Amino acid sequence: MSARPNCERWMWIELIGFDNTEPDYHVGAFLDNAGFVPDVITFHLCCPDFINGYEGMAREVTLPPDNCSYAGRSYNAERPRQAWTNHQFRGLVEQLQAHGAKVYCSVMDAFHSLIDGQHYRSPWSNSYPELWAVRHTGDDSSVISPLKRFSDGTYFEDYLVAKLREVITDYGFDGFHGADGISSPRLPIWHGDYSDDMVGQFAAMTGADVDPHCDGDGDRAEARAQFIWANLRREWCEFHARRWEQMWTKICTAMHELGKRTAFNNVWTQEPFAAYHRYGMDYRKIARAGVDTFILETVGAGNAIGAEGVPCELRSDMNLMLLFMKAALPATQLTCLNCTGDTTENWDVLNHMPPVCEREHYSLGSMFVQDASGFRHASSGLVVCLADGINEPQWRWMDRNWLVAYEKSPTKLRAPTILWSEAALETEFGDYVEHRNLTRHKLCAKLQLFGAPLHTIVRAVHLTSVQGALFIPRPEILPEAELQAALAHPGMVAVMGRNDATLPPADLTLAEGPGPEQLCLRVYRPAKDVTLPEWAPVPQEELADEMPEPPHYLRDLYFRPTSEEFLQACAQVLTALSDVPQVINGIAEARVFAYETEPGWVRLLIGNEAYWYMQPQVNLGREILQVKIASHFPGKEIYPSGTTLATRVPPRGMVVLDVQVKA
Repeated sequence: MSARPNCERWMWIELIGFDNTEPDYHVGAFLDNAGFVPDVITFHLCCPDFINGYEGMAREVTLPPDNCSYAGRSYNAERPRQAWTNHQFRGLVEQLQAHGAKVYCSVMDAFHSLIDGQHYRSPWSNSYPELWAVRHTGDDSSVISPLKRFSDGTYFEDYLVAKLREVITDYGFDGFHGADGISSPRLPIWHGDYSDDMVGQFAAMTGADVDPHCDGDGDRAEARAQFIWANLRREWCEFHARRWEQMWTKICTAMHELGKRTAFNNVWTQEPFAAYHRYGMDYRKIARAGVDTFILETVGAGNAIGAEGVPCELRSDMNLMLLFMKAALPATQLTCLNCTGDTTENWDVLNHMPPVCEREHYSLGSMFVQDASGFRHASSGLVVCLADGINEPQWRWMDRNWLVAYEKSPTKLRAPTILWSEAALETEFGDYVEHRNLTRHKLCAKLQLFGAPLHTIVRAVHLTSVQGALFIPRPEILPEAELQAALAHPGMVAVMGRNDATLPPADLTLAEGPGPEQLCLRVYRPAKDVTLPEWAPVPQEELADEMPEPPHYLRDLYFRPTSEEFLQACAQVLTALSDVPQVINGIAEARVFAYETEPGWVRLLIGNEAYWYMQPQVNLGREILQVKIASHFPGKEIYPSGTTLATRVPPRGMVVLDVQVKA
């Protein structure tokens, strides 16, 4: 077994990753191949009818094909799909536990698959159309909406929890993992569920006066949906947030009474504000319900190569989502999806773009939260997704990446710390609907994408713990007392919000333009003299008459147009003002994070946005005594010259160096 990284290692896997023809179900060989025993292995059983249709262990029965592999796929890299029985699966759970792994089961909301070329609808869910999610047009979908009621008025969630108790007990699982559609809605709530059932629950909870009977009439159903979203948006979001809290309170209570634990996928990669506005999910309520572990859908590496069929660059969004999640949920364990590949969804980062995969490991391990005790990794570890079909060298390669990613924490920062205000989350909803400016998360993600070294966050309550510079996104939505305390921070304070924000005159100012809704970077007590980039102000663009809602998580919320070139200029200013090592040979594709790990030592991470090798020259500002290579690449020594070093960085990848500098 390899040296253990300083993080938890989970695996999300299908039954097809094991072999029911072997005495130990292939467990020994699987763990030998991986080189370690995972802390948790959670079985991706796909269809919710693994729970819904459970009939006990009194007799041995064959599990449906969509439980034996994700959506019933025919084969993986090692074997064809096998017909597993309930007794065999229980034996597999026992074998894994005997080796020291905790074992969870997980299900989604989908019950319609294409199996061996034939459409398959799982019988239990297919028999209860009243539970299917309904779109704003009145059309049904092939997913269960777990907040709905049976035709007799009883709640599905109560049935689910009762069955879940049986399944967890009889199989001996250590916990339950709610995946997509069970942890949270599959559809954005502007899009669904607008059935009579859900709207009736909404009216009963809020007293809203809405048309109660539209099922079967597409035009009336769509008109009702449009009315709710246009006029009762906040109430609709809060209704969903409370209903999901109610359901997960029941799940967590049941699991904890059995001495088991719960895990929860965050909703479609979304940070706290977007989760609430787009999906009606308040993570704080879910934490209050008792969820033990949040599994964050940090799928930026897959998105970057078009895993969802829509190429998009969301890696910085995922990094900042992790930071904002930890700030919002400081006491909750957060783990990050480590996307390797998914045969059913037809993508494979591990084999098709290893440097992007490696960079994700290092980046997620380099997001930190600061509090009175110092610095902590924002995530406690990773969840390999998915964990079958990975060969031994790949497991060793990943384990080395995790070791590097989580082995060090800062003792001193060289970059601004982002200020998180929980109170601002309450006002951000109304502010977004009225103004449509970039949200705090989106603003920070854009700045990081363009090179700003933002990788640490602090809650307002721990403001006095901040050393060095402070960055305040969207100051106009902070409570006045929090804003004044932040502006009084003794170090450099950089603030970025609307022109019309009520703020004292700044020492440095860079505005997109003169419009009151346009963004402006203001810097107080700059740490050094810098020359502001040349920027010709542009006029304010007005909001469009039509502001469409995004169809899925791959598309942004509608924001007031903001110049990308202006955001790049702001990122350039923040980088120049920080103590982060500077790229001095004009390579715009280089991205640098850095922090001190002990006196005289700097952890230096250099990323490459280009699809070709680059060789940046980096000036650390102090004489370099030696350079140790922590990452796999480069494969030869780096010899510094004075205060600078140069290294090749792989296409779309990252190198990690430990640099000793003269005091």
